[in-house]
Amino acid sequence: MAVFSRELRKRDLVQVAAWALGLAWLILLAAYAYSALSVAPTTGALVAALAALLIAGAGILYAWREPGR
Repeated sequence: MAVFSRELRKRDLVQVAAWALGLAWLILLAAYAYSALSVAPTTGALVAALAALLIAGAGILYAWREPGR
């Protein structure tokens, strides 16, 4: 457990949370894309998927930023 604690102390919790949230959004979008390929999507559904992709992208970009900025 001590090795795990040392590894956690090296990480910025906000970046870890942003990565986790971004990954969750990407998984959600992948599931949405799979279901959209099964049926004919509507315009509203496509706009919702694009909005989810933009939110996930923003989370990943935030986690990927230079430290100290």
